[in-house]
Amino acid sequence: MAENQNNRRAAYSKKKADAHKEARRAAREAVLALLFETEYHKGEEPEAIFLRAAEAREIDPADKYIRGEYMGIMENIETIDALLGRHAKGWRTDRLSRVSRAVLRLGAYETIYAEKIPAPIAINEAVELAKRYGGEEDSSFVNGILGAFVRAWKADPNFLENLAAEEAAKVAPAEEEPAAQEAPVSEEI
Repeated sequence: MAENQNNRRAAYSKKKADAHKEARRAAREAVLALLFETEYHKGEEPEAIFLRAAEAREIDPADKYIRGEYMGIMENIETIDALLGRHAKGWRTDRLSRVSRAVLRLGAYETIYAEKIPAPIAINEAVELAKRYGGEEDSSFVNGILGAFVRAWKADPNFLENLAAEEAAKVAPAEEEPAAQEAPVSEEI
């Protein structure tokens, strides 16, 4: 009898874990859709894009996971794109397909910033999204870029800090040179 009860508990736990996994996957797909939509609304505030999409697609605007992932990606987009550009050998980030770019941004964000998601799981989920929504070659491309990034990060624990510093230096305005003083004008003729 105790064994039967243990089997039921194990089955219930597995069902619960599977339901959580499916809910997380659906949330990732919602974030992917938001990132894809953002491609068509450049210059528009992420909050406005999120709220419009939440209304149109029945996303709960209070959903902390979807909002947090999307806003987190948008807040760190320069660093994420620099990271992707560094590992997408021969490809500029802006030249990637919109789906690949969105999947890579999500995968990179989860790898870097989502502390509860181990890198192999973030990469696997990104590859699955690329298989489902991308072209034929997208899943191996996504796997290669995110894998290269993780290897570089493991080899140099300061990799992200150095990358962020490089990006900040590009954005910071150069020191202005002092204005040259004009020579006094002589009124002698």
